[in-house]
This record gives sequence, structure tokens and C-alpha cells, in this order.
Amino acid sequence: ETVKTLLDNLTPEQQLKLITVQDNDGNTALHIATQQGYTDTMKTQLDILTPEQQLKLVAVQNKWGKTALHCAADSGHTETVKTLLENITPEEQLQLLYTQNKWGNTALHDAGRPGHTETMKALLDYLAPEQQLRFLSTQNITGSTALHYAALFGHTETIKTLLDILTPEQQLKLLAVQNNEGMIAVQKAAGRYTNSDTMRTLEHYQNEADYRVNYRKFA
Repeated sequence: ETVKTLLDNLTPEQQLKLITVQDNDGNTALHIATQQGYTDTMKTQLDILTPEQQLKLVAVQNKWGKTALHCAADSGHTETVKTLLENITPEEQLQLLYTQNKWGNTALHDAGRPGHTETMKALLDYLAPEQQLRFLSTQNITGSTALHYAALFGHTETIKTLLDILTPEQQLKLLAVQNNEGMIAVQKAAGRYTNSDTMRTLEHYQNEADYRVNYRKFA
């Protein structure tokens, strides 16, 4: 309500200038609202803009290359993620989903590191089934996918959610993606002694998918 009241007292030109101004870190008011999960505040900002202005604003990257979507995903604000993506067209959604920050991370990477499973599901829901594997296979500057991150930090339920949306053939492809060190996800999990459950889960999916794919070939 405070933001709405403030904006209502400005001309359209003043509203646009206030909403799009960036601080020393390159953050707009939209970055800050999404980082905190202030969905209504975010929506108030977007509602006063034209579709073209909305797209321009959500595409703004701060000095770390993060968009407002990265900020919402990193903090696990699922409803904020959904509202942000629902305000743009499917083509614009794709563009925003694939935007990579300074380290090559998409919003999916940023949600995967802390294990925000529901947020990752929400991001993937905006993609057609044939697009999901490509998105999951996106690698950052270290060659890591979101699955590598989930494996490294022991987010077992996140891993199950990501792999369950794929076919056995797609599972094998994602599980075989190597980072710049030549490591696949199960090897990243094996690098930490606390990740034994995660490692077993990845091995289970690998073995099950392997069996199903090979069984179909020879059945």
C-alpha cells in the first residue's frame, strides 16, 4: 500500500523513472522486492507499466548479472517467481529463464544451490516437456548444471523432483553431463561424506534408467 500510494502521486514519467533507477549494485526496486518475496509490491510496480516496459524492467541485470527472477529463485519465493513470469509472454518467459548471471547461473541454478525444490518446479512448469531437458542441462562457467549444485549440497528431494520429470533416456543424458573438471553429478555428491543418501539416490536413478533403456532395446 505504501508503494502504491507513493506511485499514485507521481506522473507516469516520474513513476517509470523511480521504478527503473538502479542503486550502486545495479539493483532496481524490482530486484529488492523479489529478493524479499514482496509479491504484491512487485505486482504494483509491473501493473503501471506497458508490456514493453515490463519486459525491459524484468530483464535488467544488476552488477552480478542477476535479474529479478534470479533474486526470487535464490531466496525460494515461489509465488513471486510465478507472478513475475505470468506477467510476460511465453517467448519472453523463455528469454528470462535462460538469462545467465556473471557466473553463468540461470535462475534454476540459483534455486538449486539452496535446494528450493518448489521454486525449481515452478520454473520448469513454464517450459514444454521437450524444453525441460535443455534447460536442466544448461551449464554455468564451471560447467555445472543445477543438478550438480543439488548433488554437491546434498539436496536429495530436489534431485528426485528434477529427475522425475524426465524420461529414462533424458535422465541418462542429464546424469552424464560433465562439468569443467569432468565430474558428473554423482561424483559431486561423492565429494562430501555427508552426502551418502544423495549419492545413493543418484546411483539408483542411473541404474533404473539404464535398465529401462536397455530393456526396451532388447525386449
